[in-house]
Amino acid sequence: MTDKKTVAILLLLALLVITGVGWFSASLNPTHENIPYDNTYNWTAIFHGYEAYLDRRISYSTVSGTSMEPTFGDNDNVLWVEVNPAELKVGDIIIYNHPTKPWEGVIVHRIINIINTNGEYRFETKGDNNPLSDAETAISSYYVSENGLKGLVIGAIYKT
Repeated sequence: MTDKKTVAILLLLALLVITGVGWFSASLNPTHENIPYDNTYNWTAIFHGYEAYLDRRISYSTVSGTSMEPTFGDNDNVLWVEVNPAELKVGDIIIYNHPTKPWEGVIVHRIINIINTNGEYRFETKGDNNPLSDAETAISSYYVSENGLKGLVIGAIYKT
């Protein structure tokens, strides 16, 4: 029977191999022809191994405001990937264009309800720092259409 140290070493070795394969496969195709080149991708070039592993382009946006505190604060950067709306579930954090005020830019909130009508998804969202009760939230909330959805937040880089 193997001891705990041996199992831990084998797990770490497996993680190292998986990460190495991702970096190696990304280096074989450094231009990522299927990913359009722009300033956002240039910034996230360090994530190319993870992009190969996830098979998705990683983008980032800067949070503005405190509606998601303590999860994210003002000026934190969130990392996100495009997703199929059917992949999302209640509790996921999404990034989307404001449905009624497009000039306000993107919003990062948590999904609190999902409605699927004839295959079209709409997501009710709420900031983690929203002090409103459920009844008050229902009056002041709106639903995000899948057309306004940009992606699923997968990580954060917190300001220091």
